[in-house]
Amino acid sequence: MRPTDRAYAEALDAHDPLAGYRDLFHVADPDLCYLDGNSLGRLPIATTAAVQQLLAEEWGAEVVDGWSHWLDEARTTGDLLGRATLGAAPGQTLVQDTTSVNFYQLCVAAINARPGRRTIIIDAANFPTDRYILAGIAESMDLDLVILDNDSGDERVTLPLNDDVALVTLPVVQYRSGTRHDVRAVTQQVRDHGGLVVWDASHAGARPWYNPLP
Repeated sequence: MRPTDRAYAEALDAHDPLAGYRDLFHVADPDLCYLDGNSLGRLPIATTAAVQQLLAEEWGAEVVDGWSHWLDEARTTGDLLGRATLGAAPGQTLVQDTTSVNFYQLCVAAINARPGRRTIIIDAANFPTDRYILAGIAESMDLDLVILDNDSGDERVTLPLNDDVALVTLPVVQYRSGTRHDVRAVTQQVRDHGGLVVWDASHAGARPWYNPLP
């Protein structure tokens, strides 16, 4: 049997230790090869029952008293996810809003922490959502948005830093090319000019990249 034979592939599938996990999810069309899990994964069957339990036994039965333990869920769930996926210690990971909401809040907080500075720097090769959010922030706060032209070729950037730059925001890893920025060096460069950096690690995957600054 050759590796290109259908029977060879089916034999591999039959011995796949992960094959059984398929049965844990709702699969409406068994012939569909769904590869967009990064955007929205398939619905786990257990989630339906868990949501129904939450609605009936917690919201339904406890109403406002439920907040006494719901408020801790961000930390409790964060600890579970952090330990399983990041190897993080308790208290280091929180489950929060969506990436876009968190990005907006962090950027506004960073800008407000540098009063009197009126410039934001982002790069053209950045993820579109980040650029749209920064454009909205700049318009609403009457700030100057500098978009670095690195949309082709080498996506690493040379930052035009000065004492008017409040915020620089870049992706740790560019989502199209895989170019990785030197987080420590860029952060120190921006700090030396009195600005702040917000790094978007959404596309950094599991690759080690964080080297804490003093």
